[in-house]
Amino acid sequence: MAVRFNLPAACLAACFVATTFASIGKAGAQSPRTPARMPRYDKTGGLQLPADYRQWVLAGSSKGLSYSAGEPGMEMFNVTLMEPTAYAYFAQTGTFREGTMLALILQRSDEQVVPARRGTFASQLHGLDMAVKDRSHRPEGWSYYAFGGANGIQKAATAMPMESCYSCHAEHAKRDNVFLQFYTLLAEAAPAQEP
Repeated sequence: MAVRFNLPAACLAACFVATTFASIGKAGAQSPRTPARMPRYDKTGGLQLPADYRQWVLAGSSKGLSYSAGEPGMEMFNVTLMEPTAYAYFAQTGTFREGTMLALILQRSDEQVVPARRGTFASQLHGLDMAVKDRSHRPEGWSYYAFGGANGIQKAATAMPMESCYSCHAEHAKRDNVFLQFYTLLAEAAPAQEP
């Protein structure tokens, strides 16, 4: 039995299939923009610690960096992470948007653990601090929070007094209260600023 092939119908069907797949491809390519993630506060105004802060973007790291004068203590590893939607905004614009959150993780320096023969690594958590830009919560814009450390991490923290962190950041920060001079990875992600 011979099968008859209808060329106009076949062309119409092929065009329909091609158009359908093209529109599906366009719809997939046009993913909705991720909304900005904003800080959350408890009933007393304390900043709630975001549960996923360990998954944020690496902004920079250091060892033994301290802002205090005096005898050096144990050299800590410092890692600074940035909330991903704020990071994406900064990488596009070079500015820190409202709601920007940076987490500073301080860890003890350790060595001579098998199988390592030399070198040091970050071990026990000693502190977790956050910097948040949120003028709706504090008129100056930036607030600084300490969530604890080796003895446990709190789920919420109140802002530290202005004189403890804000003044130093305002005076010495390379850009908008952020010590960008210590965050090379973050600085390189931003578009170049005009002189």
